[in-house]
Amino acid sequence: MTPQPRSVLHVVAHQDDDLYFMNPDLLRSLENGDQVTTVVLTAGEGDGVNIDTGDARRAGAVPDLTGYSTARGCGLRSAYALMVTGDRDRPWHRHAVRLAPGFVAERFVLDGADRVSLYFLQLLQGTPTDDGSRARVAGLWDGRLSAQPTLPVHGGTAGDTQPVGREDVITALTTLLDHHRPTAVRTLDPDPEHDGGKDGFVCSDHEDHAVTAEFTLAALERYREAGHSPVVEHYRAYANRFWGGNLDAAALTEKGAYLAAYAGIGAPDICPQGTCERCGDRQLGTDPYRSTHMRSTAYRYSPATDWLRLGPGGRLNAFAVLGGRLAFWTETAPATGRWAGPYVLGEGWVAPTLAVGGTPGGPAEVVALRRSLSAEQGTVVDVVHTVQHADGSGFNGWRSLGNPDETHPDQRRQREVGVPSAVVDQDGRLYVFVRDFAQGVSVRRRETDGAWTPWQSLGGRFLQDAGTALVTGRGTVELYVPGKHKVWRWFQSEPGGAFQLDETLSTGRPATGGVTAVDSGEGRTCLYFREAGTQQVMAYRQHADGSWPGAGAGLGGHGGTGAVAALWVAERGAREACLAHRGSTGRLVLSLPDRDREVTGTHWNESGQMFAHAPALARDASGAVVVAVVGTDGRLHVRRQLSPEPGSPMGPWLG
Repeated sequence: MTPQPRSVLHVVAHQDDDLYFMNPDLLRSLENGDQVTTVVLTAGEGDGVNIDTGDARRAGAVPDLTGYSTARGCGLRSAYALMVTGDRDRPWHRHAVRLAPGFVAERFVLDGADRVSLYFLQLLQGTPTDDGSRARVAGLWDGRLSAQPTLPVHGGTAGDTQPVGREDVITALTTLLDHHRPTAVRTLDPDPEHDGGKDGFVCSDHEDHAVTAEFTLAALERYREAGHSPVVEHYRAYANRFWGGNLDAAALTEKGAYLAAYAGIGAPDICPQGTCERCGDRQLGTDPYRSTHMRSTAYRYSPATDWLRLGPGGRLNAFAVLGGRLAFWTETAPATGRWAGPYVLGEGWVAPTLAVGGTPGGPAEVVALRRSLSAEQGTVVDVVHTVQHADGSGFNGWRSLGNPDETHPDQRRQREVGVPSAVVDQDGRLYVFVRDFAQGVSVRRRETDGAWTPWQSLGGRFLQDAGTALVTGRGTVELYVPGKHKVWRWFQSEPGGAFQLDETLSTGRPATGGVTAVDSGEGRTCLYFREAGTQQVMAYRQHADGSWPGAGAGLGGHGGTGAVAALWVAERGAREACLAHRGSTGRLVLSLPDRDREVTGTHWNESGQMFAHAPALARDASGAVVVAVVGTDGRLHVRRQLSPEPGSPMGPWLG
């Protein structure tokens, strides 16, 4: 196949959001030679005081909104120039661009690297009102404001202050999507979680982040109407501080270096771009590591690894979300390595992470989160379910399963629902698990007669929205969910029975981003996750008597973020399972058992191109292991073992 050009578009609220929340993914796209475009929605003028937030001199400083916004933009360009060329002072070419009728923004193109562009839309974060408050840019989205003015920067080319309406913003973003034709779009969290450590509803995030994501989704829906279906990724922001850090020391050092460039640390007294008095965002001070929310780069919708499975007719099926719609690929015949698709289905908008289950070899049962706008309630998020046709040819429409918090009078609660986990037991019961507003777990079950039970809380505290469920060899269902300090486990004593919390499982602190559990035979489950702060892959395998080891086994890995895909290999151990994860370069890292059973341990090897979300592993109809990823080019990429024998090498990448 002809390689698909990779174009990645970032839409952020402030001049540092991509550096804090999307790096190192941003850096990897730049290193890979992708077309990279970043759009900054607001002027980021804050309080207009460009002095370290810990410096006592701030109290007597005179605010300069234009100066501070100018300095932040200058700092962002310095960071990008450093990432791309190694020279923070590399010049940029700037010019005005009309993005909507009556709305002109400024575009910067890096000298010698015209594949890298920055757009500054410069909407004021807050406009002073008569009562002394500030009308926030969020008012444009919800209709409280008819227009928000822009803040021109020093030396700008976009002209004077412009009044910008809600439709202008959506049109501007749609114009940029149409022009740059991204295969992947990265933006912020539209439904950030509340601070679970405080009473009442205290949002953990900046409201500009959420409204930027809302505007981006509105533009993406229009872009989709024109026939485009990119990969979409949403990044957590301030909520990163709640969960185990998912960057290792090398990635954190790298991230810190570019934040230092943005902050103007080491910058000359005279701005090389000639636009500001103190280049960079000096509010960050001289220590870029003091911010707790920089220690992770995490998706709001934690990626799953169960999206590749053997379906009807012995054909592998792969599932993803492209442009907010369910997409699937299928083998044209069993074990051939030839694929058809993607078939993109359905209306509405679903979040990027799916839960895929079903009886072995049978139709897939897919569960997702759907976001929609209601005139009465605003944004509504519900859990939806669909079933594949018996012959594997397509899907029935989405059926709503509601939301554990949908009846609460505070409608903000239902927007925090976590990504679903789903599993079908041996008798055909479907279990759907999600994290609820209380940061515990709720479950809804379809019985063998097709009737659905109401949502039921299983409890739990301070849980991430990244659980995984499995059916054991005994036909019981188990659920594993990473929490703030450990992994939690719920289990059934008998098929179809009630769920019990396992008080005996004690693990190290998991990094934000997901866990994986597999049936390892003999009634034993093996749990895999990344260790917070190191990103090493850890394994905890249940003992034969059902108890758990006091410590996990470290399996190494190649850094990176996200859940680890796993397939158990008969008569081997936890270190000899087939394992795959997203490495520090954004590429696939794979470990297969050695042909020689006496050779134990992992054998990590990196290959392929940068991909989104998390990899998946499955066996085809012949028993050969297949690994799949969805690239940032929006395509399915697969590798297959040359034979089904353990330790057989993998064939080339296809797709």
